[in-house]
Amino acid sequence: MIELVLLSLLFTVTVGHRCVSGPYLFDEACFHFSQGIGSSINKMKLQILAAQLYNLTVIPNPSCFMSSEHSTNFLSAFGWEVGLDCLFADVNKTEYSLVRRVPIVIKNQYVDAEEPIALCNAYSKGYLEVQQELQGYTTNNNHGIWAELSKAVLSTAENKNSTVFVIQRSYYSYNLEGYQCSRDFIVNRFYVALKNDNPSHRAISYNREKINIAYHFRYGDTATPTRLKNNSDDVDYSGAHRLPLKVGIELLQKMLVPVKSVLNAAHCVIHFFSEGNLATFTQFSHAFPDTVFHLGNESTALSDLDHMIHADILLGGISSFTSLASALNRWGVKVVPMAYRFSTFNKFAGIDGMAWQHKILAGNLTEFNMQLCESQLYVKQSARRHVLNCNPGQ
Repeated sequence: MIELVLLSLLFTVTVGHRCVSGPYLFDEACFHFSQGIGSSINKMKLQILAAQLYNLTVIPNPSCFMSSEHSTNFLSAFGWEVGLDCLFADVNKTEYSLVRRVPIVIKNQYVDAEEPIALCNAYSKGYLEVQQELQGYTTNNNHGIWAELSKAVLSTAENKNSTVFVIQRSYYSYNLEGYQCSRDFIVNRFYVALKNDNPSHRAISYNREKINIAYHFRYGDTATPTRLKNNSDDVDYSGAHRLPLKVGIELLQKMLVPVKSVLNAAHCVIHFFSEGNLATFTQFSHAFPDTVFHLGNESTALSDLDHMIHADILLGGISSFTSLASALNRWGVKVVPMAYRFSTFNKFAGIDGMAWQHKILAGNLTEFNMQLCESQLYVKQSARRHVLNCNPGQ
């Protein structure tokens, strides 16, 4: 059970032509003070799920894209405000004279961790399944988040198009892993924003005549105490949600082995994404001397993400930033671990084009080869027959 306090306020906003395409959903407390960029998205998935279930329009909370542990703000990069007629500034204004506030207090502070899973599964099966699932929460008197939200939405009959449901929770905010019920929302808006951005700001430095392999080595949490120390022992540490360097090296060596792999190693370029100093990763540069190292910081985070999501092959650990990049990577092959950290989904659930790391480490490249030969990839199609040794019809 997860501790959760919810207060939903009902706003009726009538000013000009703003906030007239609702009903809307706004999450006042999806932020968490100590979190990375990927975890920020996990905190907002509950709002996405609720909006889909109740046919509401998400109004993004700028605070939820930020953290006290880093200075990045990906709100505009993720495109959540594109095309909206109602934003945070509209919801937060106090000068409206016709604002009707109906507080809904959630008395039960605990939420079953399986509830979002059941609702997400119902959503994937269609409208009738959702209605049946929600009906149970509507008649439930446990005063939980879904019960109170169901009652609020279904009891609102007037001015629905100008109604904003505002969710407010306790300090602990719900962390929803996986992308089953959020990937389409996140991916579609991200690529709309990317298309509208200045191309020179988001340039990708890949040679598209080659297969580009991106290896994300999680340097450490944004919180200082868990950052990687600059010594060779730490890079092989299996904790901190990273893929240990020695394991990453072994994976790449097996992925590039002649005959067993469909990859033509001579036409592959490895890009290594992390932080720190080059000397920290000496064993990697010795194993793969031609590696292109991208050792950045917060200021390069968006560029690093752009490169990872446009890689033909993406490799990483159970970092939420890696799973975010995997979700946004539409055409490449994602080589991922079995990443069950919580009872609420695998971090990589809902993402296609995946190959499991444990199979490759065991010498079984069947799944990996099949994904490479069947995926669109980002490499130029004219170069495909030179970089991949796929059999006809494979």
